[in-house]
Amino acid sequence: MEFANEELDRVKVCFIGNSKVSRLVHSLIPEFESLANITIIDNIFNDAVRAARERVERNEVDIFASAGANAFYLQDTLPVPVLGLKVEQSDLIHAFLTARRIADKALLLTYERQVANVELLRLFGGMELIHRTYSTAEQAHEIFHSLRAEGIGVVIGSSYVCDLADQWGLESVLVYSRESCRNMLRKAIRRAGFYKRERQQAATEQFLLEQNPNPQVITNRSGVVVAWNNAAQSLIPSLPKRRRLNGTLDPRVLEAESLTAEGLLLGDRLCTLNKIPFEVDGESIGSLYVFNPRPLAQPSDQERRLVYQSSLMVEVQSQLHLYGSTPGTVLLRGETGTGKELAARQIHIASANASGPFVAINCAAIPAELFESELFGYADGAFTSAKSGGRSGLLESANNGTFFLDEINSMPLPQQAKLLRVLQEREVRPVGAKRAIALNIKFVVACNADLQAEVRAGRFREDLYYRLSTFVVVLPPLRERMEDMPVLIEYLVRRASQRYAVDADPADMARALTPVFRRYSWPGNVRQLENIIERLVVSLRLYGSSDALADALPRLAPELFTSANEIDEGGHLHQVEQEEIVKALKQFGGNKSLAAEYLGISQTTLWRRLKRIANEAGHL
Repeated sequence: MEFANEELDRVKVCFIGNSKVSRLVHSLIPEFESLANITIIDNIFNDAVRAARERVERNEVDIFASAGANAFYLQDTLPVPVLGLKVEQSDLIHAFLTARRIADKALLLTYERQVANVELLRLFGGMELIHRTYSTAEQAHEIFHSLRAEGIGVVIGSSYVCDLADQWGLESVLVYSRESCRNMLRKAIRRAGFYKRERQQAATEQFLLEQNPNPQVITNRSGVVVAWNNAAQSLIPSLPKRRRLNGTLDPRVLEAESLTAEGLLLGDRLCTLNKIPFEVDGESIGSLYVFNPRPLAQPSDQERRLVYQSSLMVEVQSQLHLYGSTPGTVLLRGETGTGKELAARQIHIASANASGPFVAINCAAIPAELFESELFGYADGAFTSAKSGGRSGLLESANNGTFFLDEINSMPLPQQAKLLRVLQEREVRPVGAKRAIALNIKFVVACNADLQAEVRAGRFREDLYYRLSTFVVVLPPLRERMEDMPVLIEYLVRRASQRYAVDADPADMARALTPVFRRYSWPGNVRQLENIIERLVVSLRLYGSSDALADALPRLAPELFTSANEIDEGGHLHQVEQEEIVKALKQFGGNKSLAAEYLGISQTTLWRRLKRIANEAGHL
């Protein structure tokens, strides 16, 4: 496809230069009037770039031309083609011979990236020639200053160099000729035509790609992505940067000449893919990938809740409601993944501050040196890097609401003392502030360790423990509430089906999966269960039925089939757990975030278990 637009016959060329060379180019404009609209900007360096960018933004130029340092400077900074005026050897010789008639000592001053055959010039003799190069305007000035006592009679160089010579009262010879400028304009017009046609061709291709609402990607025969539409970039955000589908699609998909595939998971979207090869003169030159994503329906946070039918969890729910209605602090104890934040939200709903904000932090995630400024905030000028006007702390933002501190056992001792004071006085003083701010906050804290044991070990303040433990709610691990397994499976299948747009029967999947799930200890608790359910719901498209999915469980979720003698007395995997952690880290290239998500544990828990593995290895 090629357009025969009339405007292609007359391109827009902009020459950026100054003084002598600009006048040369200006004198040539009438020769090219029928072919190009040639304009001149008489500027150098930063001013030239600023003026050029304005032309680009207004779409007033197809190509720029320039000379000397200006050309290199513009080539490095502009998004459109820049043609540099080349120093021809014949022009250089002519300039040398002209300068020899003026003086017996000359300075040849060139930009450091320009090529100048100085040895050839010295073969002509009859004049002493000093050659210097510069990279900035300041260096060019310094060279003139350092050679002022050298008896230089004439200077050879670009238009900018000739202007400097004029300022120093020296004779100068321009290194460019009228014929060189003419050749430059011819090349610029020819190249501008090519560039303009390429842009129109690319715009046409993009227009056609955008007509299909489905994500489309075009690759060349080497697998490099050469074009895509906006829908494809939304589906695969890494496209503009990586320009590859490796790591996004299975190698078998990339290697296949053509295929139709269903059940591909890209991010959190299930897709159908059609890969179509295209040929020119019988030779394959690339592939078109057309994706058809299933609609994305992400459940809102409000839909997340504690799900149960066991008497154990009924008691827990009653405690959450009762303790939440008091003004006292509530301590939640439970293993990772038992739903401590969901329980904290239940407390918030039951509290007198239910209409206020719910602010949650993970104590393990806040660096000790930032703890005070993050929680308490700071006044204007409190410290060197303080933001102008100060900043409100997290405690102030939770005022008249609920403040949830997870992993409270990870809080360093100095910060524990500061938190104790806040709990006692019910006020906070921002760093550097003169007055305190009264707090009306329902405090909820959570831990996944025995705080009394932490107190005995000297890692947790005893006075803070008693301040926090007035109301304690223990969230049981999943292995102690197996009565809840069917309703949990149904609930999580329903959420995953909505998220991934998969037609799954929650009750049927619960029937098929519950017997196997009840034989497993679930070290990652409900979080791990949720991750596995998501994996199985997505896989349902491959297996067709809940029973077929259950039969495939040893391959889809091998972690469920560890033997009982591989489990320690706390119910957690030990040797096998280590192997699974190492395997997951290897699978995800050392990415702890992805490995933790795959294993169904938090990053903090993964870090803690890696530390334990390292300590055990050190004692071997």
